Amino acid sequence: MASHPITTNSFHWYPIASLIFITLHILSFLMPSVMILTFFPIAMDSSFLHWRLFIIFIDVLAWWGAYLLISLLLGKLFLITLKLLHKPREGLFKIDKSNKDYYFFCLRVVVKKFVFWIWNNFCFPWVTNLAFKLLGVRVDFKSTLFDGWIDTEFIELGDIMMVGQGAVIMSSMIVRIDNNDHLLIKKVIIGDHVVLGGHSIVAPGTIIGKSTTLGVWAVTHVGQILEPNYIYIGQPARKYQPTQKAFEESKKVFFRRIVDTNEKIPFNIYKGDIEKT
Repeated sequence: MASHPITTNSFHWYPIASLIFITLHILSFLMPSVMILTFFPIAMDSSFLHWRLFIIFIDVLAWWGAYLLISLLLGKLFLITLKLLHKPREGLFKIDKSNKDYYFFCLRVVVKKFVFWIWNNFCFPWVTNLAFKLLGVRVDFKSTLFDGWIDTEFIELGDIMMVGQGAVIMSSMIVRIDNNDHLLIKKVIIGDHVVLGGHSIVAPGTIIGKSTTLGVWAVTHVGQILEPNYIYIGQPARKYQPTQKAFEESKKVFFRRIVDTNEKIPFNIYKGDIEKT
């Protein structure tokens, strides 16, 4: 499986998917639109400047907040309906409309893309974690997720983890078998205190142990198991050194020797300066 190509372009926009996407947008706009239309006649129905104009920013925030909440609740409702019609499952599925696993996967992806496109543009990054939790991803509020891309099903994230900028966590991807494209779905499990380096890629089925670091640009292969308390680098990812060893090396004191006096002077390699004891 390690030789299979990795891609995130694993769904197709079927006509009903476009209809769902448009419907979600329209319904999400309804309540904020009603608030706006009722506000201005009241605010302007006065011979003098209406007092509500002085707190218009509160109304704007209320409209925005209503749109966010409604989009999330509608997205959750649509997902529940789709899961009742066809239960999501792991496996290898032929990319074809007649294959219900693939077809309903595409519909679920469209709903989740709608929700996360809206919530990722909110001013508070932690709200993305809330959206993930309500849409079925196991995640806590202390983790930093907004710098990367994460699939939204069959993902289990540990506590206090960090996703580096441009990193990707995929529970699904396209693989080519006998000249036919298939959708592979495998659950990803990432332990507590894991760090994913910038532009790293976690392939479907990957299990990453507690306190493990996946280095910058590193890529796991399908179903790879990364042991706890290790640093992994490379493509595919391989063991580099234990996390504890890297921590101890970072605490070492380095010295520079003065040639004329043979004196050793502590040197801070991170600051690039010389400090005399």
